[in-house]
Amino acid sequence: MSIGSVNPSDSGQNGMRQGRKLRWGSGCRGGFSLVEMLAVMTIIMLLMAASNVLFRSPGSRANEPAARMARCLDLARAQAVANNRSVAILFDKQEEGSRELVMRFVENRPGKKGTSTQEFRRPERFQDIMIAKDIVIAPRRGQSAVPATQTQEAHPLVPGESLVINSDGQVLVGTGESGFPVAADQLVPLIQLGIQPTRGGRVSATAKQDVAIVQVQCAAGSSRVIQP
Repeated sequence: MSIGSVNPSDSGQNGMRQGRKLRWGSGCRGGFSLVEMLAVMTIIMLLMAASNVLFRSPGSRANEPAARMARCLDLARAQAVANNRSVAILFDKQEEGSRELVMRFVENRPGKKGTSTQEFRRPERFQDIMIAKDIVIAPRRGQSAVPATQTQEAHPLVPGESLVINSDGQVLVGTGESGFPVAADQLVPLIQLGIQPTRGGRVSATAKQDVAIVQVQCAAGSSRVIQP
């Protein structure tokens, strides 16, 4: 074979090797590394979290504290039944522009010198909410409307009133600014506690209808949250 001649089989093998190199090189240049994919996923998660904070409705800010209040009421009722004594849930008076609502828990403890009023657990503190003065239960998305007769029988809790739970677990409306609240003589069917979000201690015009309601079945002592 002469020096200038080319073997066809050798040229074919060389072409196959060059094709493999091109395919492998192009594949490496077109992919994403694991670090890049993790960085993109982290950015997406941060953007989603920021959008939830910026665009959630004022009503959604009332749902969490309303659920906390319902849990606190259940715990106070369990305390009253277990110890066979009356307990009360008090709300500190909110000054104009105040951003904090304080929920206190007291009980009547018998002693040699009579009964004394003492707190049996630490207060619950809520930020940027207030007790709504006017409550209207309208038909809500995904829920049936509350019957008008049931609404008329409900007592909306207003600032200055409290909840008294007797040893049987029944919930009554309480009044009085000092000592243990005075329980009402008559047991109402329902007590409604409206929770309204605020900004800087004031209710904005768009949040007037955004009220989460803690509804208490007084005879049974059970509670539920009606979301806005």
